[in-house]
Amino acid sequence: MTPNKPTLRKDLEKKRANLPTRPLPAPVIEAKPARPMSFVQWAGVLILLALIGWCAGWGVSVLNTPPDFHITSLDNLPTKPRPRAKANYGSSILTLPEDTAKIADEASALADKAFRTGPYRSGEIIFSAGSADELAALISRAQAAGGTLMGNIRLANAARFAFPNAQSMANFLRGSAGDPPVPSPDLNYIVNLPTTPAPTDPYAPGSLAPFGATALSYMGVPQNNSNWGQGVTVAMLDTGLSPGTANILKGGSITQYDMTGAGDTPPVGHGDMVASLLAGATGEQGIVPGSSIMSVRVLDSTGQGDVFGVSDGIYTAVEQGAKVLSLSLGSNTSTNILQSAVDYAISQGVTIVASAGNDGNGAISYPAAYSGVVAVGSIDATGQRASFSDYGPELDLMAPGVGLSTVTTGGNMSFSGTSASAPLVAGAIASLMSTNPGMTSQQAVDLLTQYADFAGPVTGAATNEFYGSGVVDLGRVLNRSNATYTDVAVADMYLNVTSMPTDPTAPLQVSVQNRGNTNLGLVRLDVNYGGQSVTQSITGLAPDEVRAVTINLPVSQLTQPNGIQVQAMVDTQNDANNSNNYKGRIIRLTPAGG
Repeated sequence: MTPNKPTLRKDLEKKRANLPTRPLPAPVIEAKPARPMSFVQWAGVLILLALIGWCAGWGVSVLNTPPDFHITSLDNLPTKPRPRAKANYGSSILTLPEDTAKIADEASALADKAFRTGPYRSGEIIFSAGSADELAALISRAQAAGGTLMGNIRLANAARFAFPNAQSMANFLRGSAGDPPVPSPDLNYIVNLPTTPAPTDPYAPGSLAPFGATALSYMGVPQNNSNWGQGVTVAMLDTGLSPGTANILKGGSITQYDMTGAGDTPPVGHGDMVASLLAGATGEQGIVPGSSIMSVRVLDSTGQGDVFGVSDGIYTAVEQGAKVLSLSLGSNTSTNILQSAVDYAISQGVTIVASAGNDGNGAISYPAAYSGVVAVGSIDATGQRASFSDYGPELDLMAPGVGLSTVTTGGNMSFSGTSASAPLVAGAIASLMSTNPGMTSQQAVDLLTQYADFAGPVTGAATNEFYGSGVVDLGRVLNRSNATYTDVAVADMYLNVTSMPTDPTAPLQVSVQNRGNTNLGLVRLDVNYGGQSVTQSITGLAPDEVRAVTINLPVSQLTQPNGIQVQAMVDTQNDANNSNNYKGRIIRLTPAGG
């Protein structure tokens, strides 16, 4: 896994303002009859009076400074504390006037934003506290400012409030003299199902190849896996299960929680398909049919929720005993409440698996982008990254995600997207935990990462932003202790260009990987493309080692509608798995606007 994932910080406007300074009082000098003084005496008196006036003025300025108050959030993380002016008596620490001005402006800016149109619940704010007593005080303060309590999370000491207008929210955030700061205020950002990928046409040149019912066998799951998942509870945070779905699912118990408060019945659809992939259903194999499935509804019938509800779902799932959480949802914004929920789950030894997103860009959604969360992307049946699958340095693993067959109460349904890939990886983790007593979820993740199949550009690095550590391969994990296990594979075909080439040819990397546990003395690679063929001998290929053969393809043919069909095949002695010895693809380059 990627050790450190960058955190996206919201771009909240910070304004500065200067509070008017209270005028210093003029020094009062009482006149007395006296004999005339000399020039030196007059000078001494004037100096003394100046000192007295300066000291008195300083005292008034400090004593009338508003109390210290600072809003801390991901919108404003100072690199170091602002210097404070300290009075020279007692232990009181008093704040410079400019701090209060800054606080007032930050409160106003956040409140104004909350009531503008954006990807969040209008007029809502989330905050947390260090203890239950502190939370109770903040709730009372928010209610006094006109706020309405919409929900709270006990384990997080967090609350969700709605305010009638920006002024009332700003008043709550500013507080009164002596009020403590509002810790980590967040807007309640919207969370959605990943966008639905366009339907695939298996006959169109260069199109994505659907898996159908072959996804599990592609991952190395045996036909008889009825005990996989036994003793492990897998929670799916999704749209919930439609009526009757629990009756057609295989395996252990089904428990359901609803965090949405929607009061409606979940429709047939997304949540049902996720459950089908996990547990299996009538006529369909699941990856962990023996597991207990916990359905935590955090999205409404339109596939929409918010970060407060998702965070509440995470705390609930962990508290109710789930060891693996599958989240096929995401938000483009990082928030304190969601980060805290993820951190809590990890601290309890629970692994969260989340979909990377279906926008086809280089921005992994949250919570998948958080450090410690297993971010999952999608491949098609040829092993190539699906064009819709989001990528980036936070990406961890890949799994089947194009045209997967699922069973629901509404009949068979084809399921595509990183939403389909995430539960398969969550199930793979649970399967290893159940078949290896005592194994933790993190140890299972480490195994899947170690034995993932390489894909992407061959650069010498163990990971890349398009495939992470590679494609989940449970077959390799199951054979990891077999010292004589032999397996060679065509790992990938990667057109190594980032823009339309200006040269007449473009380099195609055909990579070969030793997925067994023995050294391979000789591997033969045959590549056919555009009516030509190349044969390459690869010697001394160590376990897990990847090597690439580069073939220069003519750009003039790559830009044609039908592209170039490329076929690659490897062969070695005593190969135990011939299913990965061949790979064929249509390679195309699409000009901008084409």
